[in-house]
Amino acid sequence: MDGDWINDLDLSTLTPAQFSAFFFDRPIVEGLEAKYKLFLGEFECFAISPSNPAAFVVNVQAMCLNFCDLAKIYSPDQLDQGLWTIFGGVLHCEEYLFDPTIENSLRVDCVESMYVPFRDVVANLTIDVKESFYWMWWDIVLHGFYPAPKEYKYNYLTLTNDQSQMIDAIFQTLSKILALDHRGCQICALHGLGHLYHPSSEQLVQRYLDEHRSEFSAEDVKWIEGCRDNSVQ
Repeated sequence: MDGDWINDLDLSTLTPAQFSAFFFDRPIVEGLEAKYKLFLGEFECFAISPSNPAAFVVNVQAMCLNFCDLAKIYSPDQLDQGLWTIFGGVLHCEEYLFDPTIENSLRVDCVESMYVPFRDVVANLTIDVKESFYWMWWDIVLHGFYPAPKEYKYNYLTLTNDQSQMIDAIFQTLSKILALDHRGCQICALHGLGHLYHPSSEQLVQRYLDEHRSEFSAEDVKWIEGCRDNSVQ
């Protein structure tokens, strides 16, 4: 990784290629503390919010749209570690997806682009997705939406117009992932729907269960019912 461009680092000034290299071109380390040291270390400014959050959202979208190419450059472990850092314990980029000061169309486009990694990469994996970031992708994204009231499932008008559009975009994206012919993608989508209080989620999950019930164990059926009822953890 070329270090010249990371001096006085502002993540929103990086090109898409630099953004991906920053997060994925890293050795694999174990443990949250080690990951903090790996990604922060001498670059303390990384902990500061980007000066231009909209540019950051655009870079996340570019990462998703080019995820197939990134999977040819970086190992599955490097991708997994980088995604945890982008969305999880270090940066929390999911918060920008619900920031109304950022143009709505940019955020909707970013959410819709998140279908691509599942279609182009996850759908070709043979690993247990529950051991990867992909399993938690939508769980973490939706944590950025709190503390919006869970009652919006039954009273959609409790949301602002911007919030409604974002929730609709997530629902449509999860619906597309659920339709992929790959069980790992499907359970990732179900997990996300279990945390999405969208008025159509219950019907979608029930339809999936009606079509696939015979393919699952009793324990799995109970879990899918929990996704339907938004009672998953």
